[in-house]
Amino acid sequence: LSKLTEAKDEVFGSSFEQGDFSESFRFSPREITVSTDFQRASLELISRVHSAEYLDFVNELSKTLERRQKEETGDSPSIMTIPFTPHIQRNILKTTDLNVKGHSDTSFSVGSLRAARRAAGAVQHAVDRVLSGRSRNAFCVVRPPGHHAGVNGLLENSESCGFCIFNNVATGALHALSERHQVRCGKVAIVDIDVHHGNGTEEIVRRAHDSTRIFFFSVHLYDNPNATAGKYSRGSATKEWSFYPGTGDKDDMAHNIINVPLAPLWKEKEVTTATANGGALNSSGSVHNTRNRAKKEAAATSKKEGKADGESFASESDQSSKKISPGKTGTINEVPTHYLFGTGRKGYRRAIRTRLIPSLRAFNPDLILISAGFDACSGDVGNAKHMAGGKERAGIDLDPEDYAWTTRKVMEVADICCHGRVVSVLEGGYGRTPRRESDRLSASSAKNSSVLDKTVFSESVMRHLRSLIDPYDSEKRHPRQIMDEDDSGDEN
Repeated sequence: LSKLTEAKDEVFGSSFEQGDFSESFRFSPREITVSTDFQRASLELISRVHSAEYLDFVNELSKTLERRQKEETGDSPSIMTIPFTPHIQRNILKTTDLNVKGHSDTSFSVGSLRAARRAAGAVQHAVDRVLSGRSRNAFCVVRPPGHHAGVNGLLENSESCGFCIFNNVATGALHALSERHQVRCGKVAIVDIDVHHGNGTEEIVRRAHDSTRIFFFSVHLYDNPNATAGKYSRGSATKEWSFYPGTGDKDDMAHNIINVPLAPLWKEKEVTTATANGGALNSSGSVHNTRNRAKKEAAATSKKEGKADGESFASESDQSSKKISPGKTGTINEVPTHYLFGTGRKGYRRAIRTRLIPSLRAFNPDLILISAGFDACSGDVGNAKHMAGGKERAGIDLDPEDYAWTTRKVMEVADICCHGRVVSVLEGGYGRTPRRESDRLSASSAKNSSVLDKTVFSESVMRHLRSLIDPYDSEKRHPRQIMDEDDSGDEN
């Protein structure tokens, strides 16, 4: 419970329930109900998502920490925290030395298992309320996040757990498809808008018993020069830095999986040159036409000059490891797939408009789950490339209006398909590094003593929540959001 309270305060600020916001962000009791009255997810439910071996491992790890903490002497024993990375984890269970050396961005402590089960339980509770009609939709403010947790926790060849223990959104999806809700819910869609690819969710969806009942969409940054045939390359002496997790560059249509990788802003000049010279991005922005992909690939193979009925395109088999070969308009150029939508806000909105909305409408789900990551906010440390000297290069520049717009687009489909039934689950979102000393002092003096400025993060979450409640009223409250840029060509 304390972890969830901290997560709520982190997102909304401690003044959320006091209504200490501008008029645009005030909620009346008829609009929203804040609840912590739910149980931890059962092991039976989580076992539908994760393997028995992984659950046994996490449970044993938690017991080991509890036992060793009790063995500590003193009036106030320190809280034991260990790195949560599998090759480190398994060694810990076999040794008495808890000071294992090794890099890990994910930690595990005595309370982590309870917090993780509580987070999954929040999503289970939200799904129950929405499918039973007691709530029209819901937003789960949970920590830890979950979309990087695969069947066995950490995915094969991955180097980080991404702060995740159990996959909350996948747990909610499989719960919705269980016998308990079989009358109300036959199909579930998961829409992942976190800046990082939901690699764990994708693996779980791919291994689902009946993948025809689940749809997964992810739009995310992608920059992985080590990729070979779509797989992450490990152990190479010449390995280059890549944006985590370095996956999600291809669709898997057989399992209803759609990935839209976007190039980061630090590649903007290269992307502009490649697409401008090659004409790979046509005026409609439709660059992922999987229906005609096989035909186009065959044409590309047979016509080395690259002409295909006067239309320019780039097949999905073109890998980012190939060199860009600019040519004349109307030719096939070896442009990496993740360059095709462009960069920044325009690329993101183009991906939502041309790939998510038509596919989501065609799938016609009975429930939509959103993996709502807010780390694509402009300046958020989650989308930055961190360099020596504390310098950062932004990967994407979404505004709070972009999250409101995305939510509205999803809600429009939900209103048509499933009576507006949407459950949103918090994933990433951290804040930005204060640029001025005054901002830094202000941030560090906040309740959570964080050095990150969460102003834009919090505003983005509030816009998302406002649009979940009433996307059309949200337009009136925020006139800038009304400018539906998809009506103005490539502006969106």
